[in-house]
Amino acid sequence: MGNIKLSYVLKRIAGAVFTLWVALTINFMLPRVMGGDPTEYIASTVAMGSREYAASLREQFGLDKGVLEQYLRYLAQLFRGNLGLSFSMFPVPVASIITRAIPWTLLIVLSSTLISFAVAWILGTLAALKQGKVFDQIVVGVSFYIQSTPYFFVGMIILMSLSFYLGWFPMAQAMPVGIPPGTPWYLLIGPICYHAFLPVLSLIVVSLAGRMVMMRSNILQIFSEDYITLAQAKGLKRSKILMKYALRNALLPSFTGLMLSLGSAVGGAITTEIIFSYPGIGLTIMNAIYNQDYPLIQGCFAIIAVCVVAMNLLADLVYPLLDPRVALS
Repeated sequence: MGNIKLSYVLKRIAGAVFTLWVALTINFMLPRVMGGDPTEYIASTVAMGSREYAASLREQFGLDKGVLEQYLRYLAQLFRGNLGLSFSMFPVPVASIITRAIPWTLLIVLSSTLISFAVAWILGTLAALKQGKVFDQIVVGVSFYIQSTPYFFVGMIILMSLSFYLGWFPMAQAMPVGIPPGTPWYLLIGPICYHAFLPVLSLIVVSLAGRMVMMRSNILQIFSEDYITLAQAKGLKRSKILMKYALRNALLPSFTGLMLSLGSAVGGAITTEIIFSYPGIGLTIMNAIYNQDYPLIQGCFAIIAVCVVAMNLLADLVYPLLDPRVALS
């Protein structure tokens, strides 16, 4: 594996396992420190607050056991790949709920992340090459303005202007209502992309600015390095210096950010999915919190934790292969 030593790989794997254990432990504790009792909540909605019904639910859900016993059972179930049964939709497995929600989240978050990074790298590079000129000033000025605007405000403006007033796009959901069962999948691609356009656009707008400014700063910093000055003194073309030396080194810091963004993509954008009523993991988490659905909350955050830790570990292992100057032991 080049300059990656086995000891480094083992250390990173051990660190990832420990980080995941801490995240899963916090994941177990968070729903229980929020306050409230899910069994009493369910009893109040379906059994007029019957204490006997709440007690039977508590026993059925295993909440009558001690916290330590619940925690050990929770870890044992996770180790076997069992995320439990949803409280609010009992006895529907949490895994089936998450399986239905993840594709929608990945569609909007992965596509917006990849597009955002690609556009940010291009605009950041052009702004750095045109430092101090009108293009650079406009791009940087607009970026700082967007960064200072709350995300929910950007999403609401996009929704109100392009959907509510102009009527160009739907205001909610991921697919049109009333699609006949058995419709071929290729006929659904257009409607799905049509409904996903606004959520993707809002995610691109709010994430583009910071990534573009980072890329611009990386390019400017690299052009001030001695080896770039030496390449210029040798008479190499600016385009060759940019492609062979500057871009590769400037992309390295952004690579880690891209890997972490892909890892957190499973978590979705809760605000985005709430604003656009998009049925992904983010909206599922919010509904689970409202319903005090412990297993569903824990299942969603467990999937997110695993993905983030895994992508972080992958970035640590791949980074030395991209940058031979990094010698890890």
